[in-house]
Amino acid sequence: MPLGAIGLLVVLLVTAVVIAATGGGGDSGQTAAPPASSQAVAPNPPASRAPVSSAPAPSLTFEVRAGSGDQRCASHAFGDVQASLQQTSCVGVQRASYTAEVDGRAAAVTVAVVAFPDAAQASHFKDVADTPGSGGIIDVATETGKWPGPAPQFDGAAYTSKIEGNGVRLVQAVWLPGPSTSDDPGLARAAKGALDLVLPS
Repeated sequence: MPLGAIGLLVVLLVTAVVIAATGGGGDSGQTAAPPASSQAVAPNPPASRAPVSSAPAPSLTFEVRAGSGDQRCASHAFGDVQASLQQTSCVGVQRASYTAEVDGRAAAVTVAVVAFPDAAQASHFKDVADTPGSGGIIDVATETGKWPGPAPQFDGAAYTSKIEGNGVRLVQAVWLPGPSTSDDPGLARAAKGALDLVLPS
């Protein structure tokens, strides 16, 4: 081969190598990575909670049905309580009758406050009245016919009492109507609530 042809061939080969190495001077052939998405991923909504149920608040209300005061104590009592009052110097007795609503249920409540000349007699009377089966003070609404319907029977009533100075407060509560037991929680709450009632004059 003539030397001129060989020289031309070498030049062409060198040119081809340079073009291949530089990518032909066009696109570099590198593919840019797609930009990361700028949209934030929304968090999952919190799971809905079922409403928490709660027990209704307890309620207790009283309505006066009758009230009376008298200096004669024994005549408004019965049983051993009456006998005790006949032997002591009772100053007077104040009585009141109430209808009560205990968590939506009707009850009858009778209250008596028996006053004495001194605390010693009051304490002795309380001991007698607190003895089961010893009698009690007659309900004033029953005695005067002030109940709107049949008078309640206070057998099986929830009972409580407390000393008030030189006097004793006695409270009984029964369902109106319906059978009652002395350990009924609702009646016990009604009786306890009546310990602080201001009796009508």
